[in-house]
Amino acid sequence: SVSPLGIMLKEETKVLMASWKRAVMARSASTLATGKHTFVAKVANPSPVLTQQRHLQHVSATASTSVPSTSYPQPSSKKETPEPVQGRHKVTNCKPVNAGRQVEIEFADNSRYEFHAKWLKDSNPSTHGMDYYRTSAADVWQLSDFTVSQVFPVGDGQKLQVVFETENGKSQTDIFQAEWLYAFAPFVGKALNQSARSEKAVNGTSSLLEGRYARRKGWKSDLEMPTFKADVLTESVDEQIRFFESLICPGVCLIEGLGTPESLERESAGKPMEALAKKIVGKLNQHPVRSTNYGVMRKTAESAKQGADYDMSNPLSMHTDHSVYHGTPGFIQFLYQAEGSVSSKVCDGLALSEYVKEHHPDAYKLLTEVQMTHSSRNTLYTPEGAPRSVYDKSTEPSPFELVHTHPIIELNAKGQMEKVVQSETKRGVCALSYDTYEEWMAAYSLWTQLCEDPRFIKHFDWPEGSCVVTNNYRTLHGRATVPPEMSRTMAFGYVNKTIVENRYRYLKQLQTGKDKPEIDDHRWLTRIPNQVLAKIVDSE
Repeated sequence: SVSPLGIMLKEETKVLMASWKRAVMARSASTLATGKHTFVAKVANPSPVLTQQRHLQHVSATASTSVPSTSYPQPSSKKETPEPVQGRHKVTNCKPVNAGRQVEIEFADNSRYEFHAKWLKDSNPSTHGMDYYRTSAADVWQLSDFTVSQVFPVGDGQKLQVVFETENGKSQTDIFQAEWLYAFAPFVGKALNQSARSEKAVNGTSSLLEGRYARRKGWKSDLEMPTFKADVLTESVDEQIRFFESLICPGVCLIEGLGTPESLERESAGKPMEALAKKIVGKLNQHPVRSTNYGVMRKTAESAKQGADYDMSNPLSMHTDHSVYHGTPGFIQFLYQAEGSVSSKVCDGLALSEYVKEHHPDAYKLLTEVQMTHSSRNTLYTPEGAPRSVYDKSTEPSPFELVHTHPIIELNAKGQMEKVVQSETKRGVCALSYDTYEEWMAAYSLWTQLCEDPRFIKHFDWPEGSCVVTNNYRTLHGRATVPPEMSRTMAFGYVNKTIVENRYRYLKQLQTGKDKPEIDDHRWLTRIPNQVLAKIVDSE
């Protein structure tokens, strides 16, 4: 028998399915008649989509009153938190203690900590060279020989001078940046008074972007998509920081002005996108077989022979990419319009998950806990890395298997949405338990219909020579609408999360070095954990 949850979800799914079908039919009719896509936001009279939207709101009062707000924190390179107390990191008092084995340091905010002398000696940038590696693997064995004989603030407390002595009477002097010590103090120091804070031990690599996850907000169809100019983006550190922050929230942006490639041949079609990505983040991920590190899709019968994904006449449901790759290596996705101007659509996985969590908590529990499988066998390329027709048995493929088992909505350790992995066409055979199957399928059916709900879908113009960039862990996209007479070539590529996070880390170091001249050596900003660096660059 079907559970009450299953019955309720099936009823809402029926309503969403009917609305979606009518909206798609209306949009298709408009496209065929005019050769152009009709946008709800650009017409004076209500469109069929808007009519269906109102109808859906009428029949589903719960849905109509609770769609997540579109407002979200505007990405900006400027600090979003209040300015810190000026100079609170300055050293005001200091002294060696315990026969020089520790050092007490008091800062301008009256916080007082005790540091190990060995930690100070071991951590100073003087221990590493121009290659950012330690200059000697043997220094670690000598740390116990050092004690502190003298310590005093210099430069109005912006720095600390420490004189170390060894057992044989030799002395060495190291200088420390006060702000660097202040950032480390809650992690490595012993708090000596109530003004001193103690942080939990550093656990995991973390990221300077992590603090932005809690501030994300869902968006819907009236999203104002952030826009960048390619020439400015490639030259400006502040713009690149804003770019990466926009990919956390709202999770999608448009880059204009890439121009068109010199040739639309496969080896050249994606070159402008590839060059842009290399300047602002690094090389695109390399496909296991394909000769280029980007893919190319065309509005041609030949391209359609590569399979359903490459057939532009085949409608695609809203989806994320790399669903079949374990761990979803493509964190951000570049989509470059090399030829033709079209219109396309995106929706927000965060908004969808928040909606399900609020209105269907049992379904949310299933979608976040029950693991399903996406899987496929890739036979799209020849051993030389060239595209091939999957219907041509005379052309040898270079096949490889892909499988990824996971929840549809993945949460991080704080219970925040970390990732949405959704692609109905690549859904494999799922080994769902007998007792779970009915309710999970009902929850999944609701989810897939919400992905197509016009209230959540942002339509936008996508001109030739521009690039859409999405957070593939958050933003779903669908098939672009191509006017009948329009030729189209689109290139796409991916960058993994670690590369994105470390590029953002580097950009924040550059920005901080510029904004804080008292940190006169960039070596103070590298080789340190993200949790500590965040205290210096004020990224959270």
